[in-house]
Amino acid sequence: MTRTGRILLLLASTCLGAPALAQSVGALVSGPAPSGNKNAPVSFTADSLTYDKTGNLIIASGHVTALQNGQTLHADKITINRKTNVVTASGHVALVQPGGETVYADHVVLSDNMKNAVMKFVAARLAENARIIANGARRYNGKIDELSKPVYSACNLCKSDPRSPPTWAIRATSATRDLEHKMIEFRNATLLLKGVPVFWLPYMTEPDPSVKRQTGLLIPSAGATSQLGAFAIIPYYITLGKSADLTLAPVLATKQGPALKADYRESFNHGYLDVKLSGGRDRGHFGNSIFANGTFDINNNWRTGFSFNRASNPQYLDDFSILPNASYLESNIYVEGFGAGSYARLDAQTYQGLVASVNQSELPIVAPYGQYHFVSQPDRLLGGTFRLNMNVFNVMRNVGTNTRRLAFIPSYSVPFMLPEGITGTARLQLDAAYYNADKLNQQPNYSTIQQSSIGRAQPYGAVMLRWPFIRSTAHWGSQLIEPIVQFVASPVTGISENYKIPNEDSLDLEFSTANLFALNRYPGIDRLEGGARVDYALHAAWYLPRGMTVDGLIGQSYRFHKDYVYLPASGLQDNVSDIVAGLEVAPTPWFNLAYHGRLSHKSFGNRMTDLAANFSTGPLNFSTGYLYTSTNPYALYDNTVQGQVINLDPPAAYFTSRKEITASVSTHFGPWSLSGGMQRNLETSQFDEINAAAGWQNDCFGVNLIFYKRYTSFNLDNGSTLVLLQFNFKTLGTVGFNAL
Repeated sequence: MTRTGRILLLLASTCLGAPALAQSVGALVSGPAPSGNKNAPVSFTADSLTYDKTGNLIIASGHVTALQNGQTLHADKITINRKTNVVTASGHVALVQPGGETVYADHVVLSDNMKNAVMKFVAARLAENARIIANGARRYNGKIDELSKPVYSACNLCKSDPRSPPTWAIRATSATRDLEHKMIEFRNATLLLKGVPVFWLPYMTEPDPSVKRQTGLLIPSAGATSQLGAFAIIPYYITLGKSADLTLAPVLATKQGPALKADYRESFNHGYLDVKLSGGRDRGHFGNSIFANGTFDINNNWRTGFSFNRASNPQYLDDFSILPNASYLESNIYVEGFGAGSYARLDAQTYQGLVASVNQSELPIVAPYGQYHFVSQPDRLLGGTFRLNMNVFNVMRNVGTNTRRLAFIPSYSVPFMLPEGITGTARLQLDAAYYNADKLNQQPNYSTIQQSSIGRAQPYGAVMLRWPFIRSTAHWGSQLIEPIVQFVASPVTGISENYKIPNEDSLDLEFSTANLFALNRYPGIDRLEGGARVDYALHAAWYLPRGMTVDGLIGQSYRFHKDYVYLPASGLQDNVSDIVAGLEVAPTPWFNLAYHGRLSHKSFGNRMTDLAANFSTGPLNFSTGYLYTSTNPYALYDNTVQGQVINLDPPAAYFTSRKEITASVSTHFGPWSLSGGMQRNLETSQFDEINAAAGWQNDCFGVNLIFYKRYTSFNLDNGSTLVLLQFNFKTLGTVGFNAL
């Protein structure tokens, strides 16, 4: 019997031996899907359908499409042998799984309800655009595919020449696809780059690209460094359930080691945990490190967390590239809460020094350190905002000052309007703190006394006025000229009490436009300024069409008395302060320039310059920066006579100017990218560091060559050089070679 024309058939009746036919075709299209019903109705379309009573064969021909249990089979011809229950599909065979994976073949013979199959000239499209082709394949029990002479790649074929080799491919003698566990195993595998063999492995495994996590070997890396010699790292990844995993990475080297790195990660419903352990032989001794951190939600408003970071010595971290060039490690444990306009935190902190210039006995232990911050909604009476900052800490040192401090800083600000468009803000603030300290005569204070117990409260009152003048035109945009003046009143302070107050948060100060209108220019409250003063500035801006802007501010401060609480050359010791200025220029969307500086109020000499420029046109990006300061504040931290700051006599190194320039450039054209950068100390006429990189990237493969050289000394070394060559294969991973 033959039917011609386009046929849509639902196999749910007894016509043409429908039960047997349904069972046969059902075996064809249902595949190994365990959730599907093998006896579910099968529907398919075909140009013609023939029933051979003699051979008991059912033949569907011409654009055959069969569907059952979410799976779809396409073929030019399907033959069903009702005696043997064998289904044969030929001509442009395509089997589409419910997940979207498609298997193509020229000829397929299926049996045992599609659990077993023999396929000729097979091609499968996997997740992440991966593909695998083979001369032939056998499927066993619906779970294992054995492939003959397979080729695997995740690269797109060349549009102009589809027959040309892909960027990379894995060619093997045979392969096994574990459909149940989502793994692909290759035997006698060769890596091809544009069809050229470059690497061979007798055996390799690759998770199915649809799998995000799978136990197995990761891509190994090999190279050479001056510290380790020739080395190889062979990482092994282990999945521990749905939310945890472990990576073990043995390190084998000719000069040091062996060593083992382990990384354990776990995610919880309300937090996460990450623990990195490492240990091995280094320079004749056993070295080790631990880096652990975690965060856990207590409820919707509170959470707790910790970090624990320790190492046996800095050389071990540098040699095995665990945390190179780190000067210290910090560990803490904390609990913090979030409310409507409020934040609270309680923590404890410890430190481990990693450089020769840091004495471990001088590093602090901070336990506890509590903070509370609150900002209210504007009140209905005046529209003012109330703020409250509180903190308490206990700083302990084996060698050095031990400090206990309780601080209470409330403030209240009210906006208002005056005639002629003048806007204003009135502020009240109290900086109150109680100190209890011992060993004040040691670092970092070096006071003339050993112990103190003292309280201090410094009230501030301030009124800021802004008078903006704005003009708008159709062709020239908007212009803004805005005089700003602030009046600040506070009791006069001096240095008479500073020798009794430990300094933990106000060692450094840089006067600039950022703190011109701050009530206290110091970054903390351990040092305070007082007295009456006037801060004034002129703000001007020009907002041109098409996003072009020019925005600048220049200002100064006048105090009615000299305040010797500030360091020399800070620009704030005289009645008239230094001049601070800032300017941002963006004449085009692809170029901007930013300047921040300070000039001497006496000679207009340069005291500080921070200049940055950025140029970006899409394929080309360039940035440069210049920094100059007339003093070196870092000398206050590591000089044994830094306590003389109290007596206005900082160490000589403090008056050493800093000059440095930085520059970086990057470009990309087609698949290529190039970049480079440098930092140069103009005071010593030497480079601090230089770097360069070149890369090539397409849809499935990337290669990067990175060069970095540090000239400055770290932990008494003579600098370092890094060369890294890295290959990235889509779905396979990263292979790297580096030399140091």
